[in-house]
Amino acid sequence: MQVIFKALTMFGLCLAVQATPSYAATNTAYQAPKIIAGAGVRVRANPELTATEVGKLAFGTVVVTQQRSPTQETVGAKKDYWYSVNTPLKGWVFGGLLQDYDAKNPDKAAVQLIRSKLGKPEKVLETGVLNFNEAFEVSQFAQSAATKAKSIEAAGELKLAYLQAVQQGLYAINPEQNQKPPYSTWVKSLGSQVFYHELAGGYYVDSRTFWKLADQYKAASVGDVIAWQAAHAALGGECEGFVECMSYRGQITAGEYLKRYPKGRYVIPMLEELNEDLAYMAKEAPNQRANVKEIDFARWDKILAPVSKSPTLDKTKQYLKQIKVYQ
Repeated sequence: MQVIFKALTMFGLCLAVQATPSYAATNTAYQAPKIIAGAGVRVRANPELTATEVGKLAFGTVVVTQQRSPTQETVGAKKDYWYSVNTPLKGWVFGGLLQDYDAKNPDKAAVQLIRSKLGKPEKVLETGVLNFNEAFEVSQFAQSAATKAKSIEAAGELKLAYLQAVQQGLYAINPEQNQKPPYSTWVKSLGSQVFYHELAGGYYVDSRTFWKLADQYKAASVGDVIAWQAAHAALGGECEGFVECMSYRGQITAGEYLKRYPKGRYVIPMLEELNEDLAYMAKEAPNQRANVKEIDFARWDKILAPVSKSPTLDKTKQYLKQIKVYQ
């Protein structure tokens, strides 16, 4: 009887062992550096979506994986393996929220990671690209990476990315919530980098912040990109169709870019945007003769004089000539 009892006991223990998943026995050794590519990425106790959450890792955190799950899992629209990490938290991270990390080229890795969220540096970002948490973490990472950048080009692009991410964060704040924590605390920490737009009812990165950065990197090619973004930064107020106001705004946006980069890579698209406003102004000029007299045409001549010749520039000058007739 005792022999039968012992046999049954051993059989039960075997079943218990088989019923308990042994992740260490089934996972593949996989040691490689990776970087967190999401905001507030959850670290779980086991390689499965329902496992206990042990903590979160911020965007841009570098981890070294130890193991990889034997099979892939679909989470949302992504299908990938799970990877175990042991620092700064110990647990498992879904691979769809990780990217490979080249420790020998941290500048390139940081830029590529951020651009996977923000798009190309010259892209003028509208609202809705990032939610608040994503924008906050991307901006924090960009700011930190910029201080460590070894090349002037990478530093400039990372600082530009910081401002772009900040603007995305500002876009994401509900106007009814901008005076409440944590939004109010964050906006206050940004200081003079941002301003409150009365008409829009929200905060924006001040165009002077972009221009200051553009001038800081005027000796680098990235300065051209920053100036392009500066020319598209929000301005307070509204011209309401008055031609002298539109002219002035054109001079402190497109005009400032053309002054700095008369032969820059964005001269043609900058002139094309300017021409859209000038076409309206030329049409309105006969009805706004008093306002036309307030336009500083000499300033336009000075801005356009060094700009590379092109049919687009010819059109710009033609529009200004048509408007000046009504001075």
